[in-house]
Amino acid sequence: MSTPMTPAENVAYLEGIFAKAMYGAAAGANAMAEYLARRIAEDTLRRRKHAPGQYYKAKPGEPPAYGSGTLADSMYWEPSPVSRGVRASALVGSSDKRAALFELGGCVLQPTKEPLMTWRDSGRPDNPGGWWSHKKLPLSGEVAEHPFIGPTVEEAIDDGELTRVAIDAFREYDP
Repeated sequence: MSTPMTPAENVAYLEGIFAKAMYGAAAGANAMAEYLARRIAEDTLRRRKHAPGQYYKAKPGEPPAYGSGTLADSMYWEPSPVSRGVRASALVGSSDKRAALFELGGCVLQPTKEPLMTWRDSGRPDNPGGWWSHKKLPLSGEVAEHPFIGPTVEEAIDDGELTRVAIDAFREYDP
């Protein structure tokens, strides 16, 4: 049989439980962000592959294809600031300069140092092994969206993995 607690001991005990539980939101946010960055890099951005430098035109709305792996390798997550509360936010992103163009479409790329952007294109039938160069892209119209972050978040919510990851991370802080 346990020894009865005084009211002061009871308050201190409950404050300890509450203090520990307050870190659960940040733990859950961090776990979800880490999971999403890994899932995007290891799954979403590897669903369609082509050789580096080979021409590949993804259908609008599809994630970009995996060529060199630069976009997948650029995925990162930043942890939630240490907070004590029921809300927390962590960040998932890409350090690749093209990420916003793929995710949102509609951007125009321009060279930063040279007068032309140049790349070797080994897979296009009308220019096999040739070099392409442009002052800006696209030459006409907008670039179609090729989102990879948003759809991965939606898939992870729909298949329950994002909830599972958050719950597993919170368990340590569950009173």
